Amino acid sequence: MSHVSTALPFSADPGSTPSNTRALRAVDYLRVSTEEQKKGYGVARQSRKTTRHIAHKQWQHIGTYKDEGVSGSLEAADRGDLKRLMEDAQKNPRPFDIVVVPDGRVIGRKGRAFWRWVWALEDIGVYVAVVADDYDNTTSDGRKKMRRDADYAETEWETIRDRTQGGLQEKAELTPAAHIGGRPPYGYRIANKGTPGSYLMIDEAEANIIRYVYGLVVGEGLNLRKTTIRLNAEGITARSGRAWTRDNLRDRIMSSPVLDGSFLFRGKHAKTDGNGTPVWGDSVEIELPRILTPEESAELRRKVAETAKHSSGQREFYPLTGRIISLCRKTYTGISRAAEREGARYYRCAGNAPKDLGEKSCGCSYIDADALEGHVWQKVMEIASDSTKLQELAAEWIGTADGDKSALADRIANLDQQVEGMNASITAVIVATAKQSASAEAIEAATAALNEELQQLQNLRSEAAEWLMEIEESDQYAKDLRALASMARKSFPDMEPQQQAAILSLLELKITVTGPVPDGRRGGVPCTVRAWYASAGLDVPAASLSDGDWAKVAPLLPKGRMGTVRRSVDAIFYKARTGKPWPAVIKETGATIQASKHFNAWTSDDTWDRVNAALAHVARVPLPEPELLPPMIIEGRVDPSAMLHPEGRSRRGCR
Repeated sequence: MSHVSTALPFSADPGSTPSNTRALRAVDYLRVSTEEQKKGYGVARQSRKTTRHIAHKQWQHIGTYKDEGVSGSLEAADRGDLKRLMEDAQKNPRPFDIVVVPDGRVIGRKGRAFWRWVWALEDIGVYVAVVADDYDNTTSDGRKKMRRDADYAETEWETIRDRTQGGLQEKAELTPAAHIGGRPPYGYRIANKGTPGSYLMIDEAEANIIRYVYGLVVGEGLNLRKTTIRLNAEGITARSGRAWTRDNLRDRIMSSPVLDGSFLFRGKHAKTDGNGTPVWGDSVEIELPRILTPEESAELRRKVAETAKHSSGQREFYPLTGRIISLCRKTYTGISRAAEREGARYYRCAGNAPKDLGEKSCGCSYIDADALEGHVWQKVMEIASDSTKLQELAAEWIGTADGDKSALADRIANLDQQVEGMNASITAVIVATAKQSASAEAIEAATAALNEELQQLQNLRSEAAEWLMEIEESDQYAKDLRALASMARKSFPDMEPQQQAAILSLLELKITVTGPVPDGRRGGVPCTVRAWYASAGLDVPAASLSDGDWAKVAPLLPKGRMGTVRRSVDAIFYKARTGKPWPAVIKETGATIQASKHFNAWTSDDTWDRVNAALAHVARVPLPEPELLPPMIIEGRVDPSAMLHPEGRSRRGCR
């Protein structure tokens, strides 16, 4: 979007009216929700309205911002292009004077979202125009109209929400096997679909698969993984038509509807108020027709637990599981490879072990768990022990800047003046009306519009005061950050992996891998040449063997043709010096794949010990430190109050 850098000719005072010395520079903001998109509405229809309006007003059309599939209940920071618009509006010189929207709903369906960004623009001298009803907040009348739109938007949103949630609650309480929405549980289908009286009934095809799985697990003693293989081998697919995976089968067969013949509406994830009371209604247990008898369900649970290979308590703990994003955009999971060497721990990309048996492996590198966990935790300690870095990481929680705090205080003072003036106007009207008539109805009619305006001003003042209070909490956040930095320096170095995992969760840590492991050992298998020298406690010959040195070791080795054995010896030394994988070593030294086979044979019969003993006099260099980690980006954020005060988590909504 191109920007014009002409300075504004009018004051940033929201009570002032823009000068008409030149055409205003206008941008339009367009938004459609997901629901509107499903109905076939798009931003193109809105764009035609705003473009005509800008031309009619003889404004200069500078550019367009648009959010598609975005809810009107979200505030500016949660809408991609609106956030960009707000950032552009802060530039100096300011690139535009007025933002044009097709109607008030584009601004927001909730009063708080409506006013949060309209106010912010108005405070810096940027105005908002609404094409529907042709008004903007450059005038007093326009601001009054906009306040009424905000109140209507809030009322409309709350009415729709209350009506929808109330209807769902009533249906859950009164309709047997009620279908509340979404896809039906596995084993069931929707009867009377698309009607208010829709309910769940058994899907016999899926129920037969459930009963077959019961027979395989309980009757034949198969675990879920073997059961999955059996189903796929027999061509029995999941609901999607794709092959079963173990996790998919477990989630479908071991669900509450299948095992208990019921499910909980408004369960543990139901929205609650500050006192923990459900907002939309109490939890309702919806009973369903049973696929398995209670006795069969109990036996299936027992058998699945019995056939599980390991309990979670017996496994190695991997604090970064699920927090590492691979090159193929899947996540890494911790995995033990003790069969290769004792204590071998790695993180493996989920794409390297696809759950769908017909899916190809992604080939992403394995990552050494000890090296990665040490590197990441070191970064966490560096950040957590530095209050300045913590301040940057916690920017989202700390809130608005001091300039915004000052602007809000000024707005509250301005609203107080308006409220005082409105009260004076109401008093004057009451006195004047009372002199003409003693009727209470006449007085009420005369002051109705003024009282409505007063209520709007008081509502705006209350919201502004609430936002100012949130900003002032940043002082406490700053204290929490300093306390957290002090705690990190003292206690973070000695934390157990489980404690580290809890901190990483509060930090919402995410690691994005941007390249493979540098040494090319994508399978995660340690270099056997390096391992031999490390266990022997020896450094590596610094260069290829001279003819004299070769004469000393040649009698210890097989003869070989065309210098193959000598090239193998030099290739092994080269690999130990550089840590490179065999393909690179072979390419760079001229050796053949026989070099790897030679090394394995010579270490197994102690030939390699004798070769190194014969070369004790040659110059040597230390083993290089292997590059075990790929390039990566480590990101996170923190609510310090949640890390220091557990009760702050629910208060601040730390996830």
